[in-house]
Amino acid sequence: MNWSTGPSGLANGNKAQDHSPYFPAARRNGPGRSRSTSFLLILLLVLLQPVLRVICGAEVSSSARAPNSAEKRALQLEQAGESQEAETLLKSALVAHPADLDLRLALGHLYARTGQLEQAEQEFRQAFRQHPSRSSAELALGSFYNAEGKFAEAEEILRASVQRNPHLLAVCLELALAQARQHKYADAETNIRAVPVPAAPDAQVRYYRLVASIRSGLGDPAGAARAMERAVRAAPDDQQLRMGAAMAEADAGDWTACIANLSPVYSKQPNPTVGLLLLRAQLATHSDITSTLSSLRVLSLPDDQAMVLRLRSAELLVDAGKHNEAAEELSAAVKLDGKRLDVRYNLAVEQFRGGQRDESLNTIAHLRAQEDSAEVEDLAGDIEEEKGDYLAAVHAYQSSVSLAPKEERYRLSLGTELIRHLNYDAAFLVFQQAAQMFPDSARVYIGLGITYHFLQKEDESVAAFLRADELSGNSSEVIGYFGVSQLGNPDGPSEIAVKAACARADANPNDPSSLSWCGTLLFRRASLAGNQSGLPEILRRLQSATRLQPEDPVATCSLGSALAWGEQWQTARHWLETCVRLQPGLAEGHYRLSRVYKELGLEKEAHQQAELTQKAFAERDLREGLLKKFTYEMIDESKSVPASK
Repeated sequence: MNWSTGPSGLANGNKAQDHSPYFPAARRNGPGRSRSTSFLLILLLVLLQPVLRVICGAEVSSSARAPNSAEKRALQLEQAGESQEAETLLKSALVAHPADLDLRLALGHLYARTGQLEQAEQEFRQAFRQHPSRSSAELALGSFYNAEGKFAEAEEILRASVQRNPHLLAVCLELALAQARQHKYADAETNIRAVPVPAAPDAQVRYYRLVASIRSGLGDPAGAARAMERAVRAAPDDQQLRMGAAMAEADAGDWTACIANLSPVYSKQPNPTVGLLLLRAQLATHSDITSTLSSLRVLSLPDDQAMVLRLRSAELLVDAGKHNEAAEELSAAVKLDGKRLDVRYNLAVEQFRGGQRDESLNTIAHLRAQEDSAEVEDLAGDIEEEKGDYLAAVHAYQSSVSLAPKEERYRLSLGTELIRHLNYDAAFLVFQQAAQMFPDSARVYIGLGITYHFLQKEDESVAAFLRADELSGNSSEVIGYFGVSQLGNPDGPSEIAVKAACARADANPNDPSSLSWCGTLLFRRASLAGNQSGLPEILRRLQSATRLQPEDPVATCSLGSALAWGEQWQTARHWLETCVRLQPGLAEGHYRLSRVYKELGLEKEAHQQAELTQKAFAERDLREGLLKKFTYEMIDESKSVPASK
């Protein structure tokens, strides 16, 4: 989906099958880490802020003694709400015992707990200066730096501690946290591997959260999800933890597990964040969304938050192809803010895509009354065409050109509509003018080539296609249009067309499209003339094309037909069976395979292919096929490009 607006602030509409809505409240990220992955990392790491020393079951202590009376009394005072008295007591004790590490750390922790961060840092640094090789001093200062976001400083201190004492698990964990917060995930993983899973449930939760953040940072969403699932098993009643696990499972694409974690969270406390993720998971698993969607619709929210919710749920529904449900969300969004033209436009798109043509035209009428635009008129043209009102469609497309005369895509829509209804002279004028305005557009020259072809001006058609081929850098798309148009000539491909296709093949010997169309046009011309002298070259070209691209329907069908023409029945059978598998609606493929089966004595199979031939002939329309290819491949692609301002 494309997330850009045109000059009027409306989304760029694609053709009927691909109008792309714009949901500004849910704009997608660019290349790189996905939105859900980034959110997951932030969530997991934020949840790791508590000091991790408890994971190992005990702090690293400077001695084996129990806390002295001053420490115990200070803790009692703090718990009683008398933090100032606790501070005074610890300071007095330090005057008497200035080198006592535990007293100084106790004072530092007291300062940290009461928000006196500068004083806390001073005490932890003083402890580190007085006892530079004591692990408890290193851990206290490193943990403090981690809590304050000074991860590089924390890493420097904690790495030195681990190097001296690699078996101090609490230090390893704190170091891993510092490294993870700096995106040094490989180093963090090395340190976390040294730590066994703790026994206490709370410690397990913190441990697995850290593991999950590291695995996510290493690009292993499945590993992150497994770690979060283990954390949930340690604390199954922790709703926030379940939400984190669900995020990890969504990132890993494990939607079933995601639903299992989200459902109890959402049932206890419905809110937009959890509900939208649950809706996304249910859509991904094709589950029933009725209950979730209904509950989201009745949440009591301020209008601005309700608008965001409607737009985001509509985005999810559009991605899942639930166009009528998306239209309902967008209709509610329009009621919240009727001045949002982009939202009303998206509503018209989704109504159209959901088959609600009259409703879509009614929405467009409101847009026209508010502020008409080329995007609106182009969409109106698509709807009128699908309704069968040719004149209304042409009028709408003409309006889009008038409103945005410098936009190529609207002229393409108008020209194609005219061709579709056999108004070739008018279409020629549109594409001719477009070629003057957009001389570097391959699409315009393809449209001009198609128009010349239907006007039976084959030399001009070939010239236009060759110009398009040059502008596109010899794309396989252009040679495809060129080849199909030449196959539609009742007198066979023109000499200039065959020479151009084969010159392209000679210049690009490893391009299967060039080889395929050269061989195909050579075969078509030779078979219509009844001249088999060129059959060896035809087979050589087509065999080279199938070696390069064995599933190319043009090459396989032409090769099978050429082999049958040369009475190489067994080999022809293989390629023609491949042909009808790749192109089951191709009458000629079924016809030639029927002949091959008859020659091989397979009467039943020959009869079946004859019946399929009749069916395919009844549905055959090369003109419509060529036009559909142009409409749905080239024009839709052009409509996905942001409008210039």
